[in-house]
Amino acid sequence: MKLFSKRMSVMPKELFGLKVEIIRSKRKTSALHIVGNELQIRVPNRVSDRNIVKILETKQRWIRNKAIKLQNQPLTKEREYITGESFPLLGRYLELKVLEGGKVGTKLIDSYLMTTVRPSEIGELRKSRIKTYIEKWYVKEAYQRLEEKVVKYSQIIRVSPREIKVRDYKTRWGSCDKKGRLTFNFHLIKAPHPIVDYVVIHELCHMIQPNHSKLFWNEVSKFDQCFKNHRKWLKENGNLLISQ
Repeated sequence: MKLFSKRMSVMPKELFGLKVEIIRSKRKTSALHIVGNELQIRVPNRVSDRNIVKILETKQRWIRNKAIKLQNQPLTKEREYITGESFPLLGRYLELKVLEGGKVGTKLIDSYLMTTVRPSEIGELRKSRIKTYIEKWYVKEAYQRLEEKVVKYSQIIRVSPREIKVRDYKTRWGSCDKKGRLTFNFHLIKAPHPIVDYVVIHELCHMIQPNHSKLFWNEVSKFDQCFKNHRKWLKENGNLLISQ
C-alpha cells in the first residue's frame, strides 16, 4: 500500500491520525519523531518539500506502526492535584500531601511531596496553584540533581562544561552548544537514574563529537554500554514523563 496515490510536493497535514509538523533548522541530517499526537519531521534548511515526501513514503510502515501503538496506549488520567496522587522522581514515586497554611510551596519530606496552599485558594485556583508549586519544585530539584551528575560524568569523560540550564522542553531532553553550555529538560528527573545518566553522558559526549556520527556513539558507549536500551526507553516513555 502506497502512502500517497501519486507524487506530491505539498505536505499532507495529517498521516495515520498524526498531525504533521515540519521543523527546518541548521541540522545536517533528517529525522522523524512522534511527540504527543504530532509527527515531527526535522530536516536541514535545504531539504525541499518533495524530498520530505520521499522520506515519508520510505518511512510509512514505521509511522503507521507508531500511530497504531499510540492509539492502543491507555489514556493518561488528568491530574486532580489532590492528596494521594503520586509523582515520579528518578524512578520512584512520591505521594502528594496538600496542606493549608501561610507559607505556600512544595518540599520533599521522606517520600511525600508536601504542598502548602492558602485556605482561600479553592477549586480550579487551588489546582492551578498546586501544579505551579510542584513544577517549581521539579525545576529546582532538576538543577541540583543534574548538576551533581554533570560534575560526576564530566570528570569521568574529561570535559569541562561551562554552564547548566534547565528548561521545560516538549521535544528534546538535552542540548549542548559549541561553547559547552548544557541545557536539560526538567521532566528528565522523573525518569530512573540510568536514563538520566544516559542523557547527561550523551550531552557531555557532544563536547567531544558535536554530531551523531558513529564516532559520537562510540564515545557514548564508552561510558554507557546500555545506551541503546536507555535511548529506546526514552522514546517509548518520554511522552508519559512530560505529561505526568
